[in-house]
Amino acid sequence: MKSVRDFSPARLRAARSEAKLSQGDIAKAVGTTPGTVGRWETGKGAPSPRLFSALVAVLGIPRSQLLEPLAEDADLATLRTRAGLRQEDVAERLGVQPSDISELEQGTGRMRDEWGLILHESYEVSLEQLVRAHAASEAQWRAKFDANRDRH
Repeated sequence: MKSVRDFSPARLRAARSEAKLSQGDIAKAVGTTPGTVGRWETGKGAPSPRLFSALVAVLGIPRSQLLEPLAEDADLATLRTRAGLRQEDVAERLGVQPSDISELEQGTGRMRDEWGLILHESYEVSLEQLVRAHAASEAQWRAKFDANRDRH
């Protein structure tokens, strides 16, 4: 499972300190180990979407408080993980298979018109940001494709 992109270790340390919780307290509350929480706080790892959701619930703060500002060139996978969702969660909301979401995030799947509003609400971003993220995902795929083609 992918980690939440744009996760801020410094913001987690600050939020934990403000809540007067130890790494052990956080670990026990979210279902992981104190060592894992330590890796999150040092930037050597980041929580999965599931653990990220548990983390913000334990700290009682909005998701955005543990994230770096959203980059203009953020891709669809970034939007999904920032929202604390797995591909399976998004697939269920859209009534499709998780592989459809994987292809969409890899830049090889087609964005259906009817998905726009659901994704906009699920990811809590503007429609314009959603369109930019879709374009960024496609651009990343194109760059990988071109790089592989140039090697052969």
